[in-house]
Amino acid sequence: MPLQVFIALVFGICSWLGLAVIEPLMRSFAVEAGLRSWLFIAVPGLLAMLFAVLSYRDAEARITKMEHSLTRGLLVGLATWSAVAMVIAWAWCPSHSMMSCFSNSLIMSGIVGGGPLLIGTMIAGGIVGVVLRVKPSWIGIRKPPAPPSDDTPALDAKTDAR
Repeated sequence: MPLQVFIALVFGICSWLGLAVIEPLMRSFAVEAGLRSWLFIAVPGLLAMLFAVLSYRDAEARITKMEHSLTRGLLVGLATWSAVAMVIAWAWCPSHSMMSCFSNSLIMSGIVGGGPLLIGTMIAGGIVGVVLRVKPSWIGIRKPPAPPSDDTPALDAKTDAR
């Protein structure tokens, strides 16, 4: 399994598990906005998957400590939270008061759903950090290129015979 697919799956599943705690509230948001309830449940997980794939790009080379993975998990959680607040503001508010409504939805969604979403993304960041440290064989992790060996001649400016 490619590493990016694994990262997307872990973040999606952990986000959906975190959002399962506040699913009745998300359903009521959807009903009041006149949208289908599965949309308000599916969108946060899909956004978390997207932001995880973007923030864990070149993870094999860049993430060397568990703290690196956890901070990227925090970044995914914050980006997902703000994007979900944008979706709520877009679906619920009139266009002339979009910014004030966005700030209100950002505050309210942070109070109500920020904790479970943050916990889910931090757990996912920890799982990805452990997988990057252990490097199991069933995850396709690219190995970094080997450093040049001593027996290959190095070219420098003086030996270049052009």
